[in-house]
Amino acid sequence: MISRLRRVESRAALTAIGVMTAVVAAVIASLWAVAGFASFTLRAEWSDTLSAAAASASPAVAQVLMLLAPLMVVTVAAIAWYATRRALRPVKRVRIRAAQLMVADPSGRVEVPETGGEIAALAEVVNGTLARAQRAGDAQRRLVADAAHELRSPLAVLQAGLDVALAYPDRTDWRRTVVTAAEQVGRLTALTDDLLLMAQLDAGRGTPVPPSPVDVPATLIRLAGEAEVVGRDVRVSVLDPVPLLVLIDRTAFERIVRNLLDNAVRHAAAVVEVRAATGTRRLRVSVADDGPGIPGADQDRIFERFTRLGDARDRHRGGTGLGLAIARELAHRLGGTLVVAGSEASGATFTLDLPADALDESPGT
Repeated sequence: MISRLRRVESRAALTAIGVMTAVVAAVIASLWAVAGFASFTLRAEWSDTLSAAAASASPAVAQVLMLLAPLMVVTVAAIAWYATRRALRPVKRVRIRAAQLMVADPSGRVEVPETGGEIAALAEVVNGTLARAQRAGDAQRRLVADAAHELRSPLAVLQAGLDVALAYPDRTDWRRTVVTAAEQVGRLTALTDDLLLMAQLDAGRGTPVPPSPVDVPATLIRLAGEAEVVGRDVRVSVLDPVPLLVLIDRTAFERIVRNLLDNAVRHAAAVVEVRAATGTRRLRVSVADDGPGIPGADQDRIFERFTRLGDARDRHRGGTGLGLAIARELAHRLGGTLVVAGSEASGATFTLDLPADALDESPGT
């Protein structure tokens, strides 16, 4: 942004000089043409004496014009340069102030002139850019701090277990130590994968995946089975699995549903229920659990990164804190929505709504 403002100043100054120089050159050329025409007319129509005088004066006029032309060009160029630099002085102040704020304090703002016009509009644009830079910087710092906090917990457990095992090798249950270490490594791997995916989503990278036919009931049943194995004592059921084939991004859809099931299984008391339905070129999937529920004030905040609720729903740890944030971001990228409903005492129901084209035939088995 700073270099762009500097280029704007230079181009404006050079353009003004070029325009003024062209004007002066045009004026000199016009005077030269007038002098030549006058000389020709005097030779043709006036008396011999006047014609001779005009003829003798014409070279003198030409010489004067040749001497004055460079001086006039240089003078006008200098005036144009001075006037342009003076007119662009507010732009220079905006550029210098913006450079200082970008380095030192993006929370500051440049002064918007009260005169209005293009300079005031430029200052407002710069302030908007600084505001976006500030929000991006704050979000990055929060992400780094939260990621460091989340990484510290499994690392601390892993380090403590290994230190105890090395200090007391004869009294260590090595099988349990290895199992605990494997669990913490799994948490670290999951968190690293989620952080990488979130960074890719933030950067807008990734080639759009063309939609492919997805058997929704079969996919939900398979993902529910995987979640039920992880949840152990939690029963995951797909209700009313009617045949349903849609065109959708399979990878993103499975990642969203998997994250919702993982969240539901970790917080459910005993049951997780999954439903699917279609509307006018829409696919709706709901995942409900019988856990402690989410207070209304936290039902939007739950989708923020590394959000931890301070109530009973947070008693079950193990997630990365990014699953719901990734699910909502993927839903938005697919042109859909992801919302949560339910009271604090009646569990939580996450509803995914995506654009999808339903197909008439079910896939063969």
